[in-house]
Amino acid sequence: MITPTPPGASVKPVRLLHTSDWHLGHELFGHTRETEHDAFLAWLSDTLEQTQADALLVTGDIYDVANPSVPAQQRLYRFIAQIRQRLPRLQIIIIGGNHDSALRIDLPGALVDTDVHFIGGLPRHERTPDMERICIPLKNADGMTAAWLAAVPFCRPSDLEGDGLAGLYARIITALAQKAHGLPMVLSGHLHVAGGEVSELSERRLVIGGEEAAATDLFDPRAAYVALGHLHRPQTLNAAMPIRYAGSPFPLSATERAYRHSVTLAILEPTGTILDILPIPRPVAFLRIPEQGALPLEDAVKAIQALDLPDLPRRLRPFIEIAILVDGPEPHLQARILAALEDKPVRLTRIRRVAPQSGQNAAPSERGRDLADLQAKDVFIALHQHKHHKPPSDALSRAFAELVLAASREDDSGQMDENN
Repeated sequence: MITPTPPGASVKPVRLLHTSDWHLGHELFGHTRETEHDAFLAWLSDTLEQTQADALLVTGDIYDVANPSVPAQQRLYRFIAQIRQRLPRLQIIIIGGNHDSALRIDLPGALVDTDVHFIGGLPRHERTPDMERICIPLKNADGMTAAWLAAVPFCRPSDLEGDGLAGLYARIITALAQKAHGLPMVLSGHLHVAGGEVSELSERRLVIGGEEAAATDLFDPRAAYVALGHLHRPQTLNAAMPIRYAGSPFPLSATERAYRHSVTLAILEPTGTILDILPIPRPVAFLRIPEQGALPLEDAVKAIQALDLPDLPRRLRPFIEIAILVDGPEPHLQARILAALEDKPVRLTRIRRVAPQSGQNAAPSERGRDLADLQAKDVFIALHQHKHHKPPSDALSRAFAELVLAASREDDSGQMDENN
């Protein structure tokens, strides 16, 4: 039941805590992240209580893969059950991301109460977007409806009609405004918006409506807050309204190790939105030798030998990535690195071989790249340039990106078939 706000009444704000990209079940080169996820969820539970949050919004990529492991699913449902018992008035809204199976996210919706919303795929009613499910009232501490939220998951091509993503968001904001009657409105989404800084090696490229990145004017300036998922670096975009990526809760690759991972508390006042950025403690360190660039093998071995670290339980030991500058065959490279690491309380993620084409002070990604680092789009552009002596056209690049996305969906569905 929606309790309306009395006209002219002094209304408490809605305190919305925005987080994203949990990637439950994630492994980093064979190392599980369960300890880090448990630490994050415990901290999140405490933070929801301490901030007196009225609602929790998770903007996609709950799981790392479309067919997550049983422990990953148990971790999500256990968290929801525990936080609902601890904070019974908390509203929870979870939308699907590009890593998620829409059906798998939607599935538990019939088993939970009306204050928990699972929106895995774009809800439809009679083949049109179901605004009754997409538009969700947000209650304040007094139980009064004091804001409205549009829960928009990752949109696949089949979700979009002739007017594309812009047309979908225009229809949604119109429906939301009709329900909000002047109350603050929140838009959500899982996509790449132009101006957002990507994390190399972490995020899959997205193509929605033929475009990899949407413009910020996709979102109506009447929105009090735009809560996004997909990009792992926490960041606020320059726009007419607050647009924020909450980011991942801890580094999902070496490129994220310097991020200040956080959640965002959006306080939705009738007169405006206040954003409070809450840093997430990091239970496991992420090291790299060297901090930037790459070292010759001899120097890297000396740097490893100089490491002085406390002996922690394996599940809490730091991850370490090592970048070696190579300009020829190094047949004993891996053996020497492993021997140097033998008595060190660390967990090796990988050894990167970096070619010195652009100079030793450049970033490894600028000098040479591992096979695992290559993006399909980059290979396509390089091959086109080599064969035709010019880069592919925008239309050809978009067509190739659509093919890559289709192949990715087939891989995900094939994995589900094999495991079901």
